[in-house]
Order: sequence, then C-alpha cells, then structure tokens
Amino acid sequence: MGGKHPAPSCDELLSFMAEYGRSYIASGGPTSRLEEALAGLGLKLDVPTDVFATPTGIFVSCHDQTGANRTTLSRIKDSGINLGKLCWLEGIFEDVMTGKLSVQHADKILRSRHVQRSPYKLWQMVMASFLSGFALSVTGFSLFWPALASGFISMATWWVSGPGLRSRVTSSIFRDFMGAVVTLGLASVFQLWMAAPFEALSIGGLVILVPGLTLTTAIAELADQNLVSGTAKLMQAVLTLLALGLAYMLFQDLSEALHLAAAPSAGPRPQALAVSAFGMMVSAACWSVIFRVPPRSLPWATLTGMLGWFILKMFASSQYLAAASFLAALAVGFVSLAFSTRYKVPSQVFSVPGIIAMLPGMLALTSLRSFAAGNQDHGLELGFRVAATAGSIVFGLFTARIPFAFKPRIKLFSAFRARH
Repeated sequence: MGGKHPAPSCDELLSFMAEYGRSYIASGGPTSRLEEALAGLGLKLDVPTDVFATPTGIFVSCHDQTGANRTTLSRIKDSGINLGKLCWLEGIFEDVMTGKLSVQHADKILRSRHVQRSPYKLWQMVMASFLSGFALSVTGFSLFWPALASGFISMATWWVSGPGLRSRVTSSIFRDFMGAVVTLGLASVFQLWMAAPFEALSIGGLVILVPGLTLTTAIAELADQNLVSGTAKLMQAVLTLLALGLAYMLFQDLSEALHLAAAPSAGPRPQALAVSAFGMMVSAACWSVIFRVPPRSLPWATLTGMLGWFILKMFASSQYLAAASFLAALAVGFVSLAFSTRYKVPSQVFSVPGIIAMLPGMLALTSLRSFAAGNQDHGLELGFRVAATAGSIVFGLFTARIPFAFKPRIKLFSAFRARH
C-alpha cells in the first residue's frame, strides 16, 4: 500500500474485512456504507471483492492471485448503537486506505479487545438514562416527584434491556420485553404511592424501548435498495413492538384478574417554550451519552437535536404531519453532514441524536395498543401516521445529501478551470 507496507494475502484481507464488518454493523453502522467501503478497499488493493452485509452477518468473497475464490462469513449475535466505536472504526479504516496502517496491523488492532474503550464511564451512562427520563416527564407533565420516579424507571429499564442482561440474554427482543415488564411494573408500584398519570411515570422507560430508530433505519435501508438488511431491521422493529404490546396486555389482564383500578391516564401539558427547550436540550445530551457520542462532538450533537426539535415544534399542527418531519430531518441531515465534513467523523454522530425528538416509536406503540383494545380504525390511522413520519424522516435525510454529492464534481470542475 503506497510502497510502505507489504501487500496483504487474500486470507489476511478477508480476516480484516470480516472483523471490521462485524464490529461496524454491531456498532450500528449502515450496511450500504460498509459494503461500499470494503469494495473500495478491494479495488484499491487490486483484489476483486464482493461484500454482502445484513444486520446478522457479513459475507465477503475475493479472488486470490491464482484466481481461486476465497470466502468468509462473520456472524453478528448482538448489535446496538455505539457512535464512539463507529468513529474509532472509521478512523482505522481511513488509516488503512491512506497507507498509515497495514491491513495486517489493523486486523490485530481490531481483534485486541482492550484498545477501544467507551468514551463514558458506566455511572455517567446510568445518570444519562436517569436524566433523560426525568427531563421527558417533568417537561411533559410538570410533576416533580413523578418525574423523579420516571427517571428511576428509565434508569432501571436501560440497565435491564442493555448492560444488565446483555451477557446473559443474547436476544435483544427478549431483553426489550423484560425492560417493558420492568417499566410497567415499576410504574404500577409507584402509582400506589402517588396520584400521577401512568404516562408521567412510564414515559422515560418506554422511550428507551420503543424501536423508532430501528424502524426509521429499516425504511432508509429499503429506500437505498438494501432489501435484505431493510427487511431484517423492519422485522426487528415489528417484533420489538409486539414484545412491548404483549407486556402491556399482560399487565392489563393481570389488573383485571386482580380487580385493580385502571391506571389514570393523561396527555402531556403544554409548556412554555423555554421550559420545553431546556428539557429537550437535556434529553438530547443524555441520548448522545447513551449512544456514546465522542465527548468533543457532544455539544454539536446536542445542538443538532435542538434544531430538529425546534423545526418540529414550528409545525406542531396535525395538518403538517409529513412536512414537519421532512423539514426537520432535512435540516438535521444537512447540519449533520456539514459537521461530519468539518470534524471528520461519521454523520451518524450528529444525525442519530438529531432525529430522536421526531421518531415515531411512541406513536407505533400507541397504534399497537389501539389494536389490542379492539379499536382497529384508530390503530390503522396511527399506523399510517407512523409510516408517513418515518418515511418523511428518511427522505428528508436523503435529500440533505444532494448538495454534498455534487461537492467532488464542483471541486473537479474548479480545478479544470484553474488549469485552463
């Protein structure tokens, strides 16, 4: 590579690509970007390479010097969103592409489990989960003690659905089901002590569990013609919603069997703009920590989240269902790509926290609850709104790419004019 490192053998290249791809997808990286990057590396090394990636595995095939076809398959048992590791991985890949690292050395780094560490300590992430639940509840319902309970429930739910059971339970769907049981159970217990709406207590935990981001990512993969990956993520989102709906119906049936009074329900209360903005800022910052955004990018990720929320707030009327999400996602996508170019990190570092406020996860859960209650018409209406919102977010993010897609051509045209 550039005369600095010995050319890797086909087996060494396959080993690096398989480990890099497995780590990349497990950290929440898009499969389309991964396939393009690995194919580009094979082209640079003059090794014909085929890459096929899904959320559950990556298949890499290349031809060695004798023309023989060599293949490898790497399975992915568990995945999540780790934006800090995603930045680290893309930094390693860039060093390989520019010749700063050999493929062999990069492979050793990837397989060393003690090289890349989380940018945040465990207690910081626990506090972030607590504050996110507290901020969502206190800004939505203006009740201090229920908001504290919501923060505690959010913290417990994050622990159960994440680090608490990850080493013991490999199925993320079952962990989400257990998280829903914890959320609903603790909310019911807290209701015995305080007269508060059920939503004010459970909102923090439910927001952690609802698969709004998975649903939106699935539509993005389908729109990018990655049908296998998009379908797999779509089914994961549907199964997660079914798990949450099942937990809700189990608690509902248990309450009826024990002749318990139904939990009082109430919608969010309108708040002053400054209060809502402060709550959104805290929530966006906390979610950035939970997603392990690098600390130096944390202020800009929070700012991107605030921008998306503000535009969504401007079009808060139901008659602007598609326009609100589309314009907010367009702004988030454009700013994320600008920050990505400026700070040399993946755009997901900014766009993922940026779209949290507009994800239709809670709407999807409400739709499922309507079907469970026998209200099919209302469930279908909410289901359409979920699809419209998720689609608007995806196409807003896609539209934001257009100016950046023309950037290399503009530079090339400018260089041509300078020479002539």
